[in-house]
Amino acid sequence: MVSLKEKINELISRKYEGAYWDYKQQYHKNKADLLHDIICLANNTENRDAYLIFGITDDGRIQGVEDDPNRKNQENFISFLRDKDFEGGYRPVVEYNSFEIGSHSIDVLIIKQSNRTPYYLTKDYGDGKKKVRAYHIYSRIMDTNTPKDKSADERVVENLWKRRFGLFPLPIKHSLSDKKNWTKKDSVSYYNQSPEFTIEQIDDYEDRYHNTNREFYSYYQMNSSTSYETLHCKYYMTVLFECQSVVLDSGRYVAPVPNWGFIPLDKCHREKLTYKYYVKLSLEYQLNIFLFDENSDEERIARDRFMELVLLYNSEKERKLFESHVRKNITDIVQELEEMKKNNLIFEGVDEHIRDVENKRIHTGILLNRELLNFRRQYSYPL
Repeated sequence: MVSLKEKINELISRKYEGAYWDYKQQYHKNKADLLHDIICLANNTENRDAYLIFGITDDGRIQGVEDDPNRKNQENFISFLRDKDFEGGYRPVVEYNSFEIGSHSIDVLIIKQSNRTPYYLTKDYGDGKKKVRAYHIYSRIMDTNTPKDKSADERVVENLWKRRFGLFPLPIKHSLSDKKNWTKKDSVSYYNQSPEFTIEQIDDYEDRYHNTNREFYSYYQMNSSTSYETLHCKYYMTVLFECQSVVLDSGRYVAPVPNWGFIPLDKCHREKLTYKYYVKLSLEYQLNIFLFDENSDEERIARDRFMELVLLYNSEKERKLFESHVRKNITDIVQELEEMKKNNLIFEGVDEHIRDVENKRIHTGILLNRELLNFRRQYSYPL
């Protein structure tokens, strides 16, 4: 799983602001500006966690906030929002984080995704000449906030209310299991009942034609030929969800790339078991089911081989409990893995080091899947 620091580093590396992240060279001197930025990000059109990143210039250069006299902490932000007159008493939920990048301190305020949108004030809030207006619904389109003296476009406001009433973006989640009502044209699928919801498969041509970036499950297929795509789940032109997908067995099977899992082998975490997994209710796994053609025998065989190596958890709680179970039994599991990996399951003429590493990962997936079944038999409550 990608850490927050890795995620923020990636956003900074883009060198531009976006629909759910905003750079700030320093902390706000004007409180109305701060409140306006938080509301715009809370009402972002991507319907996801948003990030106010302090210590970064508009062009993505790291400046840091270690000497900023206006620097704040979690308590400061919560107190600031607590006494504002939000409609219905619903305030954006925020989470403060700080970490070092090089020699500088970077602060990040996460504005958590919510179905309480739209957030707006019922009384004006001003600081000096600047004012956040009551009953104005602010949002963020691409890298631009709604001006303080205006409201967001009607379509944006409508979608924010739909989110509160459970009408948006839930249809795309529910519709994934309704595959018979989807139509595919070339690389784009759309939902017949709400054609504004689409899933687009975008080729990664560099990976397709420079086929060296294979993971262990590629070598367990009948044909190890592998390429990659990007999946975009969209509402009109807005990307609601994005992930990378892998095209396996020379194009026979497509699946979202699973998450990496890591289980330390010692207290110092110098060595670890690495494996791949999905969580059942995640969008990645829902897309895995959606993309699978159960009527294709070739695709079914490829998927069976893939899922033989990839763990499927019922929940994040089960993942954490299982990894703890493996750590408690690590000596026996490692001993069994050492015996298993003597059987080479990579039959292509690859570099010896690659063969050893990927063969071990293949056996790790097989062994952990078997251990997960044993683990579930020990628990009588839902995981």
